[in-house]
Amino acid sequence: MKIYIAGKITGDENYREKFNAVEEQLASQGHDVMNPARLGNYPGFSWEDYMYVSEAMIKVCDAIYLLPDWKESRGAKYEERFARACGLEVING
Repeated sequence: MKIYIAGKITGDENYREKFNAVEEQLASQGHDVMNPARLGNYPGFSWEDYMYVSEAMIKVCDAIYLLPDWKESRGAKYEERFARACGLEVING
C-alpha cells in the first residue's frame, strides 16, 4: 500500500525524526511511503506551494497516516480533508 504521512511540521524542530521513524516503521511492514518531511526548506515557496505539492503526493497514495499531532497543524488538517475527498483510507497513528 502507498501511504502519505501527515502531521505537524511548522514549529516542531524534530519533525524530520518523527516523520522518518514512522516512514521506517511503515516501510518495514512492506508499504511504500510518501514522507513530506523529506522535502527541503525552500524560502521562496509559500505554504500554498507546499500544499499544492502535498496534493500531488496524496493523489498517488492509497492511504494517509495521521501522526498524533496532526490536529495541531493547519497543513495536516488540510491534507486530511483532501485525502478523505480523494477517497483514501485514513490511518490514525
